Amino acid sequence: MVIELLVAQLSIFIPNLFMMTAPEISVAINRAFNKGHSLAIVSIVSQAGATSEKNTRLLIEEGVGVIGGTLGLNQAFDTSTAEQALLLIKDERQEIVTQDFADTRLLFEIARPPLELIVCGGGHVGQAVAQAGVFLGFRVTVIDDRAEFAGRERFPDERINLISDDFVAALHSLKITPASHLVIVTRGHKHDEICLREVIDKPARYIGMIGSRRRTTTIRAHLKREGVDDELMLRVCAPIGLDIGAQTPEEIAIAILAEIIMIRRGGDGRAKSAFVREK
Repeated sequence: MVIELLVAQLSIFIPNLFMMTAPEISVAINRAFNKGHSLAIVSIVSQAGATSEKNTRLLIEEGVGVIGGTLGLNQAFDTSTAEQALLLIKDERQEIVTQDFADTRLLFEIARPPLELIVCGGGHVGQAVAQAGVFLGFRVTVIDDRAEFAGRERFPDERINLISDDFVAALHSLKITPASHLVIVTRGHKHDEICLREVIDKPARYIGMIGSRRRTTTIRAHLKREGVDDELMLRVCAPIGLDIGAQTPEEIAIAILAEIIMIRRGGDGRAKSAFVREK
């Protein structure tokens, strides 16, 4: 009994000594997702002159590194594989990849947490952004300090989470992770600034704020005087969205979501036909 307990404790601190079971992998994925982190699950597909064991897998967590398992070859191979896995995690276009390393073929399976869209402001633009976000598969939350702008009459889709509360309190109650995307489109620049101040140092994947160049520049200046770091300011997309000449709330929502997609997928925002015209 004592020996079994010691082995169990050892497996917690030295995960590479043991092969991971499916339930253990599931627990690891859930823990990573709760932090908004992606995971890579790596297994051996084939190896010249050898057959890998069925359960040999290596788990690599975004922002952490190896969190469990082993490919069963050697530590150096696990380390180099983990480095490659972290590169694949950063490229959000990658989901399932096979790669050859010398005489070994590896399968990289990238598990990504559900994407979250937090919309500050339930006005016409916020309403359109929320609807577009649901269509794109985001878990959408809408915040407004006016009950009538964060109610089911305005947002009948039950998939949209609604919070009617002070903006600071509402944002403070949410867990903002690298899977979060924040869209600040309140009814005025005063409330926009309040929201931005609350989230600017959070690890969100995207922070965007509506407003003219003049107004967004003024808000940036206010935060800079308060001591907000320049690098944090550079993260903020303001004025928000791609320049597609949007006028209506629905068009503005498309411009905003297009910018989020561009940043996630590594696009450049140019028309695909531009390359043809330049030739």
